[in-house]
Amino acid sequence: MIKIILLGAGNVGHHLSKVFNKSKQIDLVQWYCRDKNKITLSSLDTEIIDDLANIKSADIYVISISDSYVGDLSKELNISDKLVVHTSGSLNFTVLDNKNRRGVFYPLQTFSKNKELEISKVPICIEAENNKDLMLLEKISKCIDCKSYEINYEERRTLHLAAVFSNNFVNHMLTIAKEILDNKNLDFNILKPLINETVDKIHKLDPENVQTGPAIRNNNEIIVNHIKALKKQDHKKLYELMTKLIQDKYGE
Repeated sequence: MIKIILLGAGNVGHHLSKVFNKSKQIDLVQWYCRDKNKITLSSLDTEIIDDLANIKSADIYVISISDSYVGDLSKELNISDKLVVHTSGSLNFTVLDNKNRRGVFYPLQTFSKNKELEISKVPICIEAENNKDLMLLEKISKCIDCKSYEINYEERRTLHLAAVFSNNFVNHMLTIAKEILDNKNLDFNILKPLINETVDKIHKLDPENVQTGPAIRNNNEIIVNHIKALKKQDHKKLYELMTKLIQDKYGE
């Protein structure tokens, strides 16, 4: 059994706690959170702690908290020569205190506590200071049915940047789309088949080759009418910017 201590109860920590607890090859020894009330999974068979003085011995300590506090928390750990990893896509493992062996266990996925996730489809980006620790991270990935990829800091930062465009920005666009429909009392569900088809296409085709819409067709009358219909100035600017980017990409 691989003994793991999880530190942090955010979206990523919430999901990792469930898959670690579910694996028959992993012993989730403890789950740490400064505010134990944030831990809402009562079904977990693990010890919940809110004091680092009570931390036990384990094979690996997984820090899954906001990037700003990762380094400080690693310094507070009263352990040495243990494997300590973080789950961030944008931090180097060097932010972790060097009194311990350091690494990264980054699940490249969007996580929400109120949405179940098929963990086996999540790629795990791993990095460590030595091969033995890297092999342990690979083994943990297999224990939760995930495929792991040895990814260095620069590669991981690039993946994280691309992930922001493909997930975070796209989600905000969908939020705006829903707001536009809500303002006219139209059902957002009507758009969902279109959204699903948009995502489905990129599994089969290069997104660069399937761009559609008034911008690529240079349908200026529709573009002008759309901009007039938008109530918020920020939305008008966003529409104009996206239209320009598409037209610059494909040629006017």
